[in-house]
Amino acid sequence: MNYHKKANLTLATVFILFIGAAVIQHYNPNDLKIRLVNFVLEAALVGGIADWFAVTAIFQKPLGWGFHTALIPRNREKVIEAVASMVQSELLRMDLIRQKIEKVPFMDSFIKYLDRKGGSEYLAEKLAPYLQGYLEKQAPDQLAKKLSAYLQANAQVWNLAVRLQAGSRWALNKGYIDQGLDQIAEGLWDKASQVETRQIIVKYLEKIKQEKVSNGGAIFRTLLGFVEMSDGLNLDEAADALQVELLLTLSRLKDHNNPLRLSLKDKLMEEIELLIKDPEFFTWVDTWKESVLADPLTERFIETVISTAIKSAITPSKTMEPTVLEHLLKHYMAKIWHNLKNDQAFCQEANSFFVDILCRVIYNEHHVIGNMVRETLAEYTDQDLNQFVQDKAGNDLQWIRINGSMIGGFVGLILFLFLEFIYNPFVMPALMNYIPQIY
Repeated sequence: MNYHKKANLTLATVFILFIGAAVIQHYNPNDLKIRLVNFVLEAALVGGIADWFAVTAIFQKPLGWGFHTALIPRNREKVIEAVASMVQSELLRMDLIRQKIEKVPFMDSFIKYLDRKGGSEYLAEKLAPYLQGYLEKQAPDQLAKKLSAYLQANAQVWNLAVRLQAGSRWALNKGYIDQGLDQIAEGLWDKASQVETRQIIVKYLEKIKQEKVSNGGAIFRTLLGFVEMSDGLNLDEAADALQVELLLTLSRLKDHNNPLRLSLKDKLMEEIELLIKDPEFFTWVDTWKESVLADPLTERFIETVISTAIKSAITPSKTMEPTVLEHLLKHYMAKIWHNLKNDQAFCQEANSFFVDILCRVIYNEHHVIGNMVRETLAEYTDQDLNQFVQDKAGNDLQWIRINGSMIGGFVGLILFLFLEFIYNPFVMPALMNYIPQIY
């Protein structure tokens, strides 16, 4: 049984009991108890009827009474606007929405979801087809043309000479110059240890000997002949000695603390510094830069590089093997995924970013909430609108009717006791004695 039926049953019960008490009192007018019951039931009936009228007047015209009744149908526009405004401005206001959204762990949920899917490998697998499709759509000649135009347009602001100086210092600090000197020394040592190098030394010594013989006098040639006859001048032994000394020198050059190496490195950096300060070098670099960028071969070279890079990235080396693009994606996504999961500060910032974006969207469209309520309620008929309110607050309204009978009966009890035991025996006689004295 719903509360509407309970309220009607309560009012009907009070009415029937009142009729019964009135009949009984008619035959027993002096019985105090019967008069008390009749008075209480009368007050309860009045209270119940009054609250029934008040509650019914909210939705319709009780007993056809049209003065300030049927409040909801009569004021449907105001009711709809009030409900829409309450929902938009009170129940779903922006500060409450933001508080709820801030409690949602977007990044944690996102990371847990991707972990269940496979983490970085899942991301790489999903990104690879999109990137591969994007690369396949690119035209290398158009990309090369755009890149070449960009380089030519911005070449004036590129100071290659200064960058060369900065790059030299960076290479020195990182040890790359030492690595280069090691490789040069190693290459020279390998070259100097070859038989061809010894033969070159022998030829060089023979050339010097011929020059000395040609430029010397008869005495010098005679003495040189005696020396050769006594094996005092052996070019093969001299070449061997020079080759060994050269190899020893190159071996010592591999030592980073070798004075010759340190001097060579300092001289190299000094020459670079002097070169950077030379205005002619600046002019030559700018001229060379412009000529290279303006050369059609540069654009064709860029096109070839781009075409080769795209083809290498999207074409597997063997059947069923991942492409270079997939290898790169897996490698870098693994690093990114590891950093993402362990960087709590970034996760908090990302979560705040999502909250801000979502709240900004909701704020821009917050009026839609009120409009949706207005449009929905505007489609309701008067009966539907009454039913809507009754569904939300009907039970409480029916309890008002039940309470009306209860409170009416309680007030009737208090009034009866006051009249029977205070007013009639004490107050009324005092008033009757006082009034004649006035007149």
